[in-house]
Amino acid sequence: MSDLNWKSALRIVLMKTLGVLLAVIFLPIALLFLAYPVIALATTHGGEDAKVVSVSDHFNKMKTGCRIGGLFTVSTEPQETQKILKHKAGPDKNIYCLYPVWPDQLQPLKGDIIRVWPVKKPLLGAPSTEGWGWFIAGTIFVLGLVMLEFMFLAITLA
Repeated sequence: MSDLNWKSALRIVLMKTLGVLLAVIFLPIALLFLAYPVIALATTHGGEDAKVVSVSDHFNKMKTGCRIGGLFTVSTEPQETQKILKHKAGPDKNIYCLYPVWPDQLQPLKGDIIRVWPVKKPLLGAPSTEGWGWFIAGTIFVLGLVMLEFMFLAITLA
């Protein structure tokens, strides 16, 4: 009888541990998949054009980018017509860009034109999303919702 209690207690501990580990894995993936279309929507519809001056693939001391995507930190200057109106002295720094942007942009390059948001003090940047890019962003959003549901299912194991 005590052997049966020991096995069931071990099974409960293993299932709870597995549930918590799966939830910890699925939550960041879900947040990443949900954030990507939100960034694309905010920058495309509420942002302004800016020219990339410098690109960094490091956040503090951690490398966050590679040649096929990642989180990049860029510095931008407003377009020439807007620069005259703003009378700014220097570029906007620490604008975060989440790449890849499909179908063909894997990382920001110096000289690229991106859209930054919010307009006054930019925080996020991305190339303007058009055409099939919205279909891909919508698909990624749905996958983010699915991953969020998997996270909730994993929590029910715990």
